Amino acid sequence: MAALSAPLQVNFLLGQYYILLLFLLTLACWLYIRQQEFLAGVLIGLASGLKIFPILFLAYFIRKKDLKAIVGTIIGGASTVLVSLFVFGWQLNRTYLTQVLPAALHGEGLDPYNLSAASLSSLLHRLFLYEPQLNPHPAINIPWLFAFFHPLIQMAVIAPALLLVRPKEHCPTRERLEWAAVLLAILAISTSPASYLFVLLILPVCLIWDVLERQESQVSVAVLLFLYFAAGIVGGSNDGGAGWSALIKVPRLYVLILLCLFSYRPLRKQGPRGSIKLSLSWIAALGIAMTLNIAFNVRHQRGLLSDSQWRIYTPKDVYKAAQPVVAGDTILFIALMHDGYHSAADRLDAIHFSSPGPDDYLTVASAGKENVVERAGSMSTVMPINMDKDGIQEAESPAVSADGQWLAFLREDHGRARIWLHALNQPKNIDAPLTPTNLNVFEMAFLPTGTLVFSAVSDGPPQLFITDHSGNIRSLGINESRFPSGSPDGHWLAYSQLSSGNWNLWLHSLDTGKERRLTHAACNDIEPTWTADSRTLIYASDCGRALWLTALYKRRIFP
Repeated sequence: MAALSAPLQVNFLLGQYYILLLFLLTLACWLYIRQQEFLAGVLIGLASGLKIFPILFLAYFIRKKDLKAIVGTIIGGASTVLVSLFVFGWQLNRTYLTQVLPAALHGEGLDPYNLSAASLSSLLHRLFLYEPQLNPHPAINIPWLFAFFHPLIQMAVIAPALLLVRPKEHCPTRERLEWAAVLLAILAISTSPASYLFVLLILPVCLIWDVLERQESQVSVAVLLFLYFAAGIVGGSNDGGAGWSALIKVPRLYVLILLCLFSYRPLRKQGPRGSIKLSLSWIAALGIAMTLNIAFNVRHQRGLLSDSQWRIYTPKDVYKAAQPVVAGDTILFIALMHDGYHSAADRLDAIHFSSPGPDDYLTVASAGKENVVERAGSMSTVMPINMDKDGIQEAESPAVSADGQWLAFLREDHGRARIWLHALNQPKNIDAPLTPTNLNVFEMAFLPTGTLVFSAVSDGPPQLFITDHSGNIRSLGINESRFPSGSPDGHWLAYSQLSSGNWNLWLHSLDTGKERRLTHAACNDIEPTWTADSRTLIYASDCGRALWLTALYKRRIFP
């Protein structure tokens, strides 16, 4: 089975750890068949700490009415949570739980329209959701169809695997088939099925093969091995796939569904021995779960492309456009392309990119004639135009004052960033830090008065602060906030605030302190910058796209 597994080779080539996950799931299955249910549950809980999808085996244990396995899964899962909290801290785990995990479950952890993933999610995204750059020609642009069909088809695939389980019955042969069916269903409905994931097919196919050999069904074994080999070789194709032709671009998805049906067949022959009442209660429970999932999907899709009329054109080969700044009539930004990060300039609908090279350009800043870029090689270097080519080393995220006299940048020490100030008109002056070591700074921007507004954390969530050149710092009292940007007229502060796992744009009046929310969609609108008239915002947004793989928008805020 290993020799026939093309994904096994990919695991070694890319250094993936799905072989470890395969080991944990195999050992859990081995223990469960030998009636070591508690230890099997613990291993499933530990495996769920590595990748979230093994937690669906908890539904299998509930269906089996196996309290020992349920308790073991909870203890194993809780153990991984505690270790993760101890190692990474609450804020990082919170980011995963509220931002990364929901995007992954919606199929938006990576490009959701990429048919190379050959997932149910990518197929339905391509068929029913419009996106100006990534999917300009869907079969039909009706987002609620995606919200409806994605949970429906997922449930249609996994429900038989659960309903065919026999509660409280210990039969090694049947339990092998049950484990195989559940794992195959989980793999078939995965929202981010990279090729190396399917090394896990070794376990369910071995379990089914073992049962078929006992039944002396050689034809069935041949069909099983063919489907197994095909699932590891075929994938999906992102070439073309416009409209309904996307249906023929995801052969691996169909092979996985056939494998699921193949595993259900021997289970169905024996028939479940549960009461009609129990089956009906499970059908009702699964129906409720599907209905809730549809409702959450509909809510998520609402307003994702409501700002599409303000979208700035982005070439197809730009995976991400971010960090916009305005330099006269030009919009400068950072573009992620196939060969790395480039600085880019949007001039009169023609976009010019920096020449490719060994280094990445991660941040751009501008004020007047001062254009500054952060260039990252072995270290990050801030390089203003009027400085020598060496620039300021070990410097990140530059910002230039409106009068072009001051350059602020971040410098890290043991993973915590402080603001440093550099005088552009007095290059011999020694750079000095403005913020204390207890504040970890994320982003900053100059106000017209020359003071700096910045986002930073100490022990809790990020907040907005203001500091002058002497380092006198005061909080604006705005929690869960990042990406500040002051308007050129000095009246408004635009920023992003975290709510329900999404970063949306807000306005804060520097005169009165009043606040107004600008965006409401279940996505991230970040990195605002103002045009010279203080009436229009340019910002980055991942609405309708992959998490943090943003495009640029230009929206007039004031008439």
